[in-house]
Amino acid sequence: MKLDKPTIIVFGATGTVGAEVLKLISKKHCFVRGVLRVPERKPPITLGTFNQNISYVSADLNSKDQLRAICKRGDAIFLLTATSPSQIIYETNIIEVAEELGIKRVVKLSAPVVPNSIFVEVSDWHRRIERVLQKSTLDYCLLQPHSFMQNWERNTFTIKYLGKIFGVMGDAERNYVDARDVAEVAVKYLLKEEILHGEAIVITGPEALSNASMAERISYVIGKKVMYEDISREEFLKQLTKKARMPEWLARHLVEIDLLAQKHPEPKSDTIESILNRKPRIMNAYLQESREKFLPKKWMFFR
Repeated sequence: MKLDKPTIIVFGATGTVGAEVLKLISKKHCFVRGVLRVPERKPPITLGTFNQNISYVSADLNSKDQLRAICKRGDAIFLLTATSPSQIIYETNIIEVAEELGIKRVVKLSAPVVPNSIFVEVSDWHRRIERVLQKSTLDYCLLQPHSFMQNWERNTFTIKYLGKIFGVMGDAERNYVDARDVAEVAVKYLLKEEILHGEAIVITGPEALSNASMAERISYVIGKKVMYEDISREEFLKQLTKKARMPEWLARHLVEIDLLAQKHPEPKSDTIESILNRKPRIMNAYLQESREKFLPKKWMFFR
């Protein structure tokens, strides 16, 4: 996609990956338009004199008219909407509007492919959206990252106040990749001059880790003993829905990906180096950077 100064539309601009995509691409020779699904949400970069290539727009993703307005005169789209049961509708709407407006490229953040014998609801949503892209005339690629290191922030409450990590993963291992590395891959493909041809890019981090190993690493970083407790599927679902008050679909998803790790071994090495020509960020560095998120407030106050 060779343009003098392309306009890149970033959906999910306030999310874990989308915010990083916006920050990185704002430093490139292009215009960037961050989409805010919730107008009141604080954008990741404050507008000012030195970043006049950035703008923000808000839209109801159910409305194709609003999507047409915000995507008008765009050249490429980073496609990421918040994971939810509405994701298929939202992303299908965006794809159809992009095709209608003649937008040149879509880079979709998707999910790893799982064996046909194992059902993961969220992965199924992504496969359905991918099929919409495959039937379109758009030039696109699919980014298929494994678990984000940043997802460990879902466990901060039980780590802070109970000194425990709960799950149903047993001693299975999961591959973790830093969301910032995923964002860098996304920017590479958004600005790549060559045609993307619907390529699926598997993105893995430097190692696969069990929950017990993660408990040890977090214990060392925060100076407080953290244990992993393997519990039943029913108890884990109850904890997530009743105590953590997660929506049922998200609680089911966390159970499903724990069970997936047991049934389908995850990669033990990264793809980042071959894609970006540099070493990937490592889990220990992420934990050190995020240390305060896992500490009870009184520990933070007196340290």
